This record gives sequence, structure tokens and C-alpha cells, in this order.
Amino acid sequence: MRRRGSVGRQMYRVLLFAIVIPIVIIGIIAALLLFKQMSQRYEEQIKAENTRVKSILFDVTSSMYTNTEPILSLQDYRDLLSAEVYLSRQREQYDAMNRALSSLKRTTAAISTINIYTNNPVIPSGSFFINVGTTGEQEVGDTAQKAAGSGVINDPFSRFEWYNGIDPMAWDTYTCMHVPLNEYEDAYELTLVRRFNTGNSKSRAYAVVTISTNYLRNRLLTTDNYMLVGLSGYPVFFSSVYDEQGIDMPEAATADPNDYNYLGDMMLGGRVALAYVSSFVPYKADNRFFVLIGDYDAHSVMRSILRNYLIVLLLAVAGPVIAIVMYSRYFTGRVFALREAMHRASTGDYDIIESLSGDDELSDTFNDLKLTTEKVRENEARYYEAKIREQRLINMQQNMEFKMLSGQINPHFLYNTLEAIRMQAIRGGDRDVATSVKYLAKIMHYVLDSTGRSVATLEDELRHIDSYMQIQRLRFGEKVNWNYYIAEGFKPEEYHILPLLLQPIVENAIGHGLKDMDRNGHVSVIVEYERSDDEDRKLLITVNDDGLGMSPEEIEKLNRSLEIKRSDTDEKGASSIGLYNIHQRIKLYYGEEYGLTIRSNQGKGTSVVLRLPADGLGQEEREKTDLSEE
Repeated sequence: MRRRGSVGRQMYRVLLFAIVIPIVIIGIIAALLLFKQMSQRYEEQIKAENTRVKSILFDVTSSMYTNTEPILSLQDYRDLLSAEVYLSRQREQYDAMNRALSSLKRTTAAISTINIYTNNPVIPSGSFFINVGTTGEQEVGDTAQKAAGSGVINDPFSRFEWYNGIDPMAWDTYTCMHVPLNEYEDAYELTLVRRFNTGNSKSRAYAVVTISTNYLRNRLLTTDNYMLVGLSGYPVFFSSVYDEQGIDMPEAATADPNDYNYLGDMMLGGRVALAYVSSFVPYKADNRFFVLIGDYDAHSVMRSILRNYLIVLLLAVAGPVIAIVMYSRYFTGRVFALREAMHRASTGDYDIIESLSGDDELSDTFNDLKLTTEKVRENEARYYEAKIREQRLINMQQNMEFKMLSGQINPHFLYNTLEAIRMQAIRGGDRDVATSVKYLAKIMHYVLDSTGRSVATLEDELRHIDSYMQIQRLRFGEKVNWNYYIAEGFKPEEYHILPLLLQPIVENAIGHGLKDMDRNGHVSVIVEYERSDDEDRKLLITVNDDGLGMSPEEIEKLNRSLEIKRSDTDEKGASSIGLYNIHQRIKLYYGEEYGLTIRSNQGKGTSVVLRLPADGLGQEEREKTDLSEE
């Protein structure tokens, strides 16, 4: 007991200093590195998403600027907006500008609305033109048909939402404005305001283009990340959450709001998310856009992975601890093992364990017991060795007798004998006998040759059937006829099949299908691929006869019997046993999905269909091929 306690304490110290402490230290360091790598990965992902959104927004704003450039740069349109009279010339220019605006809106999916605002009193309001009047006090329904309300008395444009957030003298500016969607709601959309160079300080005109939020949603929302896009000084005009348009962009610690670039945790929608905020300046404008991308799943996924890692680390520590505890129990088990060995030896059972691990009194006692049992086993071994030598002599004698019996049947002797009989028949003028002997020799040659191999070519199998049918014709005359139908492109000489599969079926067709016919019978062998689009299609070999056929009940019973083991004493006879054997050989070699099926119509003949793999490979060969490809 004192020794066992000492060993136990040693094991626990080894466990603590050699396994547990190093694993814990390495595990903590690995956990920190893993957490850092995961954080960097998610940070890179949201940065990439932020860059993608900025790229799309820059592309959309640039396209909007270039698409409106032909309208603002055409001299005819500038002349119209600065005209002092509205005559036929101005009317033509007005209509042309209307057509251009209509075409631009129709062909540009990003445009939600486009309007020309002017204070020139001679320009009438229309589909795309809004005359704001000459005073800021005019209400809706007066000259300014689409005004939002009263404004500064000296500035009629001040009644409009888009105008209040821009520098009136700036040429190109982005702002945000509410665009009515229906009677009950409106959309807060990004707006490009471009001032026309009319050359007349009194006549001012602006092209106001709103960018469709739905268009931005289709372009930007390709991930599940939280997204906000806003314009400096304005609420957010785009959000991945539909009802969050118009909220303020979340604040981040920065010295200059126009340049801030923030990466870290932010409270978004009441939840903490890993967020990245950056900005960019659009094409040909001084405004600044801010893009926020937030990932709600980053922290939860990292916590989940870290938790799983810590579980694995705990298991890594628990494993050695359990192993040491189990080994302590194993030490106690050695005592019981020694006791069991001594008990078995005392009862005459010397088949005890080979050794007892360790180097202590237990192992010394076991070694003494082992020496005693080995001396007894040596005496018994001498007796069994004598018996084994005697049995080996008997086996050698039986093997020699088997070889002598096998040598008595020499295939070459049979072929030579049959050839001698055939030549005698030819010399005697009996051509039928000579022909019969020739085909019989071919059949015996194929059968004996097939016993030494597992497969044969389909061409050899068909040649064997041909020899068999030739003998049947000598027997029955013209009553027996046969032919082969081979699918185009199929090469029987390259397809391998189990030997002696078809001849028993053909023999069965003649013996049962044609035996009671009073007219000439016909047997056909059809080789074709199964009509299927599946890659794993089958090769079908069908043996047809035009004999008497069978009833549906007989066919159903016969097909069912193919799955039931038969014996020589079966009442169905050797033919059904032969079909069963063929069916089982196919299933065993090729697989369960292959086999034999029988079809028949009473009075119209019988068909036996063999379903085989298209490549001719056995089940084991296909498995080896699949493994090698993997």
C-alpha cells in the first residue's frame, strides 16, 4: 500500500508539471492568438464591405453627374433659362429640353425624380419644369406649383427643402430631401443639385435630381451586415433597415468629423456591433459621404469559437488526468491479475497472461509463477508437436492423392481425343458426327478454360453460345434458329463478363420455351444500354424466345423464387435452380442493384434480362477505382 501511494503521488506530480501546466499555458497563448486573428479577419471583412459600398456610391454619383452634364452644358438650354421672352424659338428649346429630361429619367434606373427649378417668369411650369416665381411668399397653387411653403421674401427658391441645405452660388452640390411616395408616406433620398450657367444674375436655374433609394438598396444590400450611408450635415439617407432612414449617423470619437475613420465597437440599434465608419468625397462636388458597416455576428461568432476552443482545451487537460487516475486503478488491478493467474495455474489451466508490467515484488512473484507453468507447458508442447507432425503427414498424403486425381483429367488429352474422333468421322464420311464433335470440343474447351479464371469477354461468351446452338440444330434441325443484336458502337471483345452466364439461359429457352412447339423456334440475344440519362446506367443482355410463354402468375412466382435459396431436391427442378444461381452470382460479383429479371406473355414467348454494369467492373474493382480516384 505504501508503494502504491508513492507511485500515485509521483504520477500526480508528473501530470501537474509535465502535462497540465504546459497545456494550460500553451492553450491560453493559442486562445489569445486565435482571438486576435479572428478579430483581424472580421475587421478586414467589414473594411472590404465598406470599400465596396463606397465604390458603388462613387460610381452612382459619378454616373449621375455625367448623365446630367449634356443638359447643363448645352447652350440652347442655357439660353432658354435666361430668355426674356417666350416665343416659338424658346418653345422649341423648351420641348427639346423636356424630351431630353424624359429620356434621361426613362433610361437611368438610378433617377427617382428630376426637375428644373427656375425663377425666370417667362418659363412656364410643366412635367419637369418648376417656376418658383419671383417672391418667396407665394404659396402652393400659385406660380410655383410645387413649392413647399413660404420662404424668404427676396428668394423664391427658399421655399424648397433641397435649397435650404446648399450654397446658392455653388455649381454642384449634394443634399437630401423628402420625396412623396404616396398620400401617406415619403422617402428621404439623396439629391444632386446642379446650377445652370445662365449668364444672367437675375435668372437662376437648378437641375435637382433625386437618386432612387430602391436602386441603391438593390446595389448595396448583398450581405447581412448593418449598413448606414449619410451625407455630412444631414441625417442618414440610406439604411439596411427600411424604417431607419432619417436617423442621425452614430457618433464616433474623432477630432475632425469631415475626416474621421473609426473601427471598433458601436451601439447600433440597441445592440453592440463591430463597426467601421469611413468617408469619401464624390466626383466634382465638395460634399462628404459617410459609410457605416456593422457586423452584429462578429462578437457572437468569436465568442462561440473561443468557447469551443476552451472546451477542447479542457478536454485536453481532462484526458491526461483521467488517464493517470485510470492508471492508478490499473496498478491495483495488477494484484488481482496475479491472483487470478495463480488460481488458474492451481486448477491446471496454464494459459495465463504473458507478463505483468512493472518492476516490483508483484512482477517477481509473477515471474516465478511463469517459470513453473512454462515447464509444464513444455511437456505438453512435446505431446502436441508429435500430434501436429502426424497430422501434417496425413495432410501431405491427401494433397498428393488430390494432385494425382487432378492429373488424371488432362484437358489436352480430352481435346486430342475428341479431335481424333472427329477425324475418324470425317474419314468415315459422317460429317454430322464430325461437326458435333467439333462444337462439343469447343464447348468443353471453353468450360474447362473458364474454371481457371473469374471473367471472360462477352465475345467469348457469345461464341460459346454459338457452339451450343450449333449442336442443338444438329439435334432438332431447322426447328432451332438464333441470332444476335449488338448495340451500335458496343465492342463485345472489350466487355468482360462472368463466364457461363448466358449458356444456361439459352439452354433453358430451348428446353422449356421451344420444346412443345410445332413450328420453328427462334432465340435472340440482344445487347444494349439501358435507356436512361443517369451516369450509372446499366448494360442489358436480353435472351428472347418465341415459345409458349407463361402466365402472369407463373412469371411472378418465378421472379420471386430468384431471391429464395434453392436445392437440388426443389420441385421446380434444375432450371429454376440454374436461374437462381445466375441471379445470385451477378448480385455477389457486381452488387445488389444488378441481377436477372424474367418477363413473359402466354403464347408469345419469354424474355430473360440480365442487368449488368456498363463498364463490366465487379463491385470490388469499382470500389478500388473510386478509392484510387479519391
